[in-house]
Amino acid sequence: MINKGSRFLFILYFTPPAPGTAPKRNFRIANYLAEKTERSFLFTVQYPGKPVPEIKGVELYPVKARDYRTLLRKRTEDGYLPEQKKKAVWKQWGIKLINTFPFSLWIGEGGMFYFISILKKGNQLIRDEKITHLYSSFRPFADHYIAFRLKRKNPALFWIADFRDLIIDPHYKHNLFAKKQDSFFKKIFRTADIVTTVSEGLAKKLKTYNPNVLVVRNGIDNHFQATPPIASKYFTITYTGSMFLDTRNARPLFDALKALSAKDNTVIDNIRLEYAGKDSFYWNNLAQEYHFENILVDHGLVSDDEAKRLQNESCINLLLTISSHELQGVLTGKMIEYFEAGSPVIAIVVGQNDPELKSILNELEIGESYSDTPEDLKSIEDFIYTEYLLWKKTGMNHKPVNIDVLMKKYSMDEVMQGLLDL
Repeated sequence: MINKGSRFLFILYFTPPAPGTAPKRNFRIANYLAEKTERSFLFTVQYPGKPVPEIKGVELYPVKARDYRTLLRKRTEDGYLPEQKKKAVWKQWGIKLINTFPFSLWIGEGGMFYFISILKKGNQLIRDEKITHLYSSFRPFADHYIAFRLKRKNPALFWIADFRDLIIDPHYKHNLFAKKQDSFFKKIFRTADIVTTVSEGLAKKLKTYNPNVLVVRNGIDNHFQATPPIASKYFTITYTGSMFLDTRNARPLFDALKALSAKDNTVIDNIRLEYAGKDSFYWNNLAQEYHFENILVDHGLVSDDEAKRLQNESCINLLLTISSHELQGVLTGKMIEYFEAGSPVIAIVVGQNDPELKSILNELEIGESYSDTPEDLKSIEDFIYTEYLLWKKTGMNHKPVNIDVLMKKYSMDEVMQGLLDL
C-alpha cells in the first residue's frame, strides 16, 4: 500500500530537461507519488549544461552517464541518430548489441559507471532512509537491473517496474538471442511486486514476465486548461517525432493529398505539412517524390515547447505507429500531447489498424485510426477533406476533444489511482 509513510527510491535515467515524452512520463509519475509519500529520492542522469528540475519532497542525486548517448551528444543536438543513418547492416547489428544483456549494461544507456554508482549509493540510502518502495522504468534496462539487484538484497522493498515499451519487441527486433534474453528477463521481472505499462496491448505481453500487470496510461496535469481554437492562414497537418525505420509510414498521407489535389487543384495550395524532429531526410525525400516540396515546412529539431506550439496550432495532428496480430497497443508518448492540444488526430498504423488506439480516439471524439493498407486510403482522404472544408469555412482550427472524458480518463488522479490502491 502506498501511503504517507511510504518512502520511494526512483531510478530514472530519463527525466527533464532531457527531451522527449519519456522524461515527461517519468517526471509526472515521480512528482505525483512524491506528493503522496513522506519522502523520496531520485537517481537520474545529469543532462549536459542543464540542471535537473526540482520535485517537491524529492532529494535529487544526479549521476554522470558515460555511455553511447554521451558520445552522440557531441555530434547531434539530442543524442539520437536520424533513421537514415541507422540503415547500414553494421549499425543495425550495433543497435542490437547495445540492447542485449550484458552489453546493455556495459555500453547501453547509463553505462557501467552509472550502474555501479547507483547500486552502491542505493543500498546505502535504503538502509539509512528506510526506503519502502522502488520505482524504475524501461528504457534503459539498466534502471530495471539496478532495481532488481536492490530488491534481491532488500526483499522487503516493494518494486514497481514500469515499461513504456517492450524490451523484446516483435516489431523492432532490437535484440540478439531474443529467446534466451526473454527467458532471462522472465526470471528478473517475476521478482517485481507490480509491473506497470502504458497500454492493454503491452500489458498482455508483459504478463508472461509477471502476472501482476497494471495499465498506467500517460496522464495530464490535474489542472489542465484546454487550448482554444485559433485562426490559421493555412490548413496545417503536423507530425512531431521520429520515424523508426519501417515501423512508421507517412506515405498514405501523401497519397491522400495527391488524390485530393486531383479532385480539387486548389487544395494543395492551402495545405502545409509541418514536420519537427530528427528525420528531416525522410520527409524531404517523400515531399520531393510527390512534388510537394512547396507545402512541406521542415522545422528540424525543436524544443518541447516549440513542438507543443505546433501541435496546438495544427488543424490535424498526425500519429504514426505500428500494430500486428502479435503485438497491439503501441501507443506513442506523443499521443497524450496530441490530446492536450485538442486538435483532430489522424492515426496511420503500419500493418493493421489498432483496436485499442481506435477505441481511445473514438472515446475522446478527437479523431480516427486507419491502417497503411490501400483499403483505408479513401477513408484517410475523406477524413482530411472533411477537416479541410471545416477550416475553409471558419479560417480556424478546431478542438473536437471531449474535455470531460479527457479529464475523467487521463488526469493524473485517474491514471494513478490503481497504483495508489495497491
